[in-house]
Amino acid sequence: MEFYDFFQNFRMKENKEKIRAVSMKSSINESDLKVLQDKVDHLSLVCQAMCELLEQVGFDKTMLAKKIQEIDLRDGKLDGKFSQKKTCPQCERVVAARHIRCLFCGTETP
Repeated sequence: MEFYDFFQNFRMKENKEKIRAVSMKSSINESDLKVLQDKVDHLSLVCQAMCELLEQVGFDKTMLAKKIQEIDLRDGKLDGKFSQKKTCPQCERVVAARHIRCLFCGTETP
């Protein structure tokens, strides 16, 4: 019976440490989420202000929607995401954003 108690105590202590670690990670994630939400809220405010300014100078929402679609299609996909293309300064070929060097000529990309 003593061995069983020792084993159970060991497992309980191990689980408490895991719970503590998960709790800390959860707190960090909540903090990161708060920062991200603040950034999204600020971006929403900026977008609203820009839309209102555009309407004041004669642009309407349909013109804005067309421009959004045009920019979205620049990477070949209508997916609601903006992915900026990177071109090689040497050979002027399109280079994936994750690459540091051009795969064609080896030149370092900005």
